[in-house]
Amino acid sequence: MGVRTASALAAALAVGVVLVVAGVILVLGLNALLRMQLVNAATQQATQLGERVAANFADTEDVKRNAVQATGKRSDLIEVVTDYNNDPQRPPDIQNIGSSDPLPEYPLMSDLLAPPEDVKVAGSTWIALNEGTSIEVLVVAKGFEFPPTGQPFTVLAAQPLDFLHRAVNTVLAMVLVGIPVLVVLVGGFTYLFAGRALRPVEAMRARVASMSDRDLGTRVPVPPARDEVGRLAETMNQMLGRLESAQTTQRRFVADASHELRSPLATIASGLELLAGSVDESDASTVRTLRGEAGRLDRLVDGLLLLARSDERGLQPRREDVDLDEIVEAERGRPSDVGGVAPEVRAEPVRVSGDRAQLIRAVRNLVDNARRHADSRVLVTLRAEGPDAVVDVADDGPGVPPEDRGRVFERFVRLDEARARSDGGAGLGLAIVREIVAVHHGSVEVLDSTLGGALFRLRLPRSPADASSASATIFL
Repeated sequence: MGVRTASALAAALAVGVVLVVAGVILVLGLNALLRMQLVNAATQQATQLGERVAANFADTEDVKRNAVQATGKRSDLIEVVTDYNNDPQRPPDIQNIGSSDPLPEYPLMSDLLAPPEDVKVAGSTWIALNEGTSIEVLVVAKGFEFPPTGQPFTVLAAQPLDFLHRAVNTVLAMVLVGIPVLVVLVGGFTYLFAGRALRPVEAMRARVASMSDRDLGTRVPVPPARDEVGRLAETMNQMLGRLESAQTTQRRFVADASHELRSPLATIASGLELLAGSVDESDASTVRTLRGEAGRLDRLVDGLLLLARSDERGLQPRREDVDLDEIVEAERGRPSDVGGVAPEVRAEPVRVSGDRAQLIRAVRNLVDNARRHADSRVLVTLRAEGPDAVVDVADDGPGVPPEDRGRVFERFVRLDEARARSDGGAGLGLAIVREIVAVHHGSVEVLDSTLGGALFRLRLPRSPADASSASATIFL
């Protein structure tokens, strides 16, 4: 999970938890507030009616008559009840002594009885109306005392709960819809803003990903803000500076050492050449072996020098039209220090633009590599393929495993089959081929050969004049 995704999910989760808690509190608080308002309204109704029953008709001792007169023609939901059984040892005898017009005389809205000046709440209950319907109501009971007789009675006032349920359900629906929308919005905006905040990091990553060992002089962009990301960029630039310095020192050492070795090697080779004619037959084989090792070491030093120049300032090839078929044909009878079988050559006229000496070296290294590993046959072909010239060097040797086909072009890499000094090179030939092909804007790859071994395919862009003449010939 990336930083952007993790940040977005964390923000969405945090906001989601907060909104869920706030939504629950909002719904429960709204429900409690509305119920409190309904209780207050019902209590006020019961108080007004109870005071009217107790005071306005005090000239009579008939509490039932007062209750009937007080509740008559009222459109609200209210009842006056009393317990006619004053013996606490017997069950209560609760009767409705007055009710508003919407309510039937029986059954009672609730069996609550409240002592004088006391209030009780029955909560939600269903009651039947005279019109034959039932509604859910909240019932409040408040107790009073009839002054002339001292008889206690209770006023029941009810408030419909449909408005409360509609309000709570509306808010609940808004919460259920709004929370996911807000969570998605917060997560999306956090993802976008995290991406903008991490854009300098992505710029640094892209710059480092595009760098090779020759681009250590390049530096990553430093954002204007001097925060953690800015300090990271400065640290990476300091690290790249140290790597560049170490690489420069290493390359200078390789170049200087290779250059200094050329003179002693030339002296040794000359001395061995002179010594070859003055020793007896018993020492001649030793001299030949030493001359071969001196030649091998000279080629190694030459390859190191070429790679050192390539690392320092590039190969800088000269641009001229080169007949690539002449270079390939020259491999037919060229003697090689590596021995092996002579190559078969099949070439058609193709011209490329580049440095002749470097192209000769690239083709020669591929052919020598094939001769070193071939069992009995090496085939070199050259053909024009669209805008490219294609050189295939195939052999019937052990081949190159697919997992090692990228490694063979690295420096000082020799596969297990080529580690023996007798048949293995120094591991620089194919690395030199890759460097030469790269500066000529071409490519080189390893494939399976129809001969049973490896096929090294070198692809170079053809000369513009050669490509245009070929197109004109095809058109005619």
